Amino acid sequence: MAPNSAQQIAAVATYELLKYLRGRRLLAIVLLTVIIGAIFLVVPPAIGSPYPKDPKQFTVSMLSFLGIMSVLSATFFGADAIVSEYESKTGYFLFPNPLRKTSIFLGKFIASALVSMVAIELYYLMALVSVRVIDGSIPANVGVSFAYSLVYLFAILAVAYLFSAVMRSSVYSLVLTFFTFVLILPIVDAVGSVAKFKPWFTVTFASGISLFVFQDPYPTDKVLSTTTLGGPNAGTQTMLAQYYPAIQLSLIVMAAYFFVALVLAIIVARRREM
Repeated sequence: MAPNSAQQIAAVATYELLKYLRGRRLLAIVLLTVIIGAIFLVVPPAIGSPYPKDPKQFTVSMLSFLGIMSVLSATFFGADAIVSEYESKTGYFLFPNPLRKTSIFLGKFIASALVSMVAIELYYLMALVSVRVIDGSIPANVGVSFAYSLVYLFAILAVAYLFSAVMRSSVYSLVLTFFTFVLILPIVDAVGSVAKFKPWFTVTFASGISLFVFQDPYPTDKVLSTTTLGGPNAGTQTMLAQYYPAIQLSLIVMAAYFFVALVLAIIVARRREM
């Protein structure tokens, strides 16, 4: 009897997890996480600077690279998951098997999501242990922050899979995934501050709720005025808007990125031929 869809997905996910465990990417992301955490713990005493006394502030500082870690995880484990089967011609061995393309896709995505979650969990664990040991307490909303970070991770991972399903080269897919969430969308967010429009529609702006949730009360939008001190434009005032993502709207935006990108990626992957 042929295996059903759930069994097919489980089999693909299992073999993908074994591939990640045997490869170097998982080791690289774990080492990078440890190095980032070590920097925040070693540098302040080395330069004579005390740790933040507020556990919330300390936690936020430790988690300040959360966005980068999420993007790296999505890039390492999702950006070439589909295109590599076509580029390296391994699809000739995989696709003729009695497996649906949708099952292959979902199995790969589940495996990517699991290993990416391990990286984010390790990052949070290092931050919490450090805060607990140094400040003696763990701030509230840590669980909520972690949940929000996973929503962001799944959203950008789905987009990474969409790029992987569309692109013809692993390099192009990797580069496009990384620069979309590290450069392109953050530029849109920065332009919004100058042009005074709230970039609520970008997934990178929405991801800010993972760190802003530690602030009590939750921050609200405001307009800042800066004055140029020197040069021909001395005395000129510049108005900059400082926007903060609304929690409910941000969750909706990230969920929309996830579902739309995932559905499109599945459709493209099913129709793509070797």
